[in-house]
Amino acid sequence: MAFQYIDAQTGTILDILPSRFSCHIKNHFYTRYSYRERCSVKTITIDMNAGYEKRIQELFPKAKMIIDRFHLVQLISRSMNQLRIQVMNGFRRGYNEDQKKYRRLKRYWKLLLKNEKDLTYTVYKPFGLFGQTTDRTVVDTLLSYDERLQVNYTLYQSLLNAMKDKDINALQTLLKQPLHETISMDFRRSVRTLKHHLSSIENSFMYLFNNGRIEGIHNKIKVLNRVAMGIVISRTTVSGSSFISN
Repeated sequence: MAFQYIDAQTGTILDILPSRFSCHIKNHFYTRYSYRERCSVKTITIDMNAGYEKRIQELFPKAKMIIDRFHLVQLISRSMNQLRIQVMNGFRRGYNEDQKKYRRLKRYWKLLLKNEKDLTYTVYKPFGLFGQTTDRTVVDTLLSYDERLQVNYTLYQSLLNAMKDKDINALQTLLKQPLHETISMDFRRSVRTLKHHLSSIENSFMYLFNNGRIEGIHNKIKVLNRVAMGIVISRTTVSGSSFISN
């Protein structure tokens, strides 16, 4: 796998390295950039790859790390969705009412991940397995099927709103609170991950930088890899890059 990094403000690709091994990345930055140049880097935007965090601290001692907010939301969304699947599968082999619950949880999973502030409370529309009703009614019904869903959903929405509002104090308060016994193991791991990256998350609330541009570049490279039909470029996968602002 290759490694690339770009300028956060212009989107210019600064370089693409043939390897993402730590020793190769370190050697590249140590030999290409002086200590003074590396100290001038102000921010670096990354995902939650723990390996990058350690490298950045060594290579760019004065840079502030920013975690792309997309990855924060993705982390807790996956935890909530995993619990939904677990509860849903518990109804899979049942009869009548259990089968109805299974089908509803399977079809309307997106509503459980949606920010509750965006759910409709008064607009009625047709739902195949519910009839004419509102988003809020569908969600409340799904949550009533299992206490774990309700408890985890409450935590999920609280974290989601803290991130959306960029409220670091609210996020810190949530992460300090003891977790209810029904909080899933996936969610517990997500909470530990958020705690570990809290300082970088705070930076992400302060700065507007994100990994959107570099993710777009990755997608283009993946398309090239698929259509290259055995040409040398198909042997290279670009991944794990950082977003740098001077």
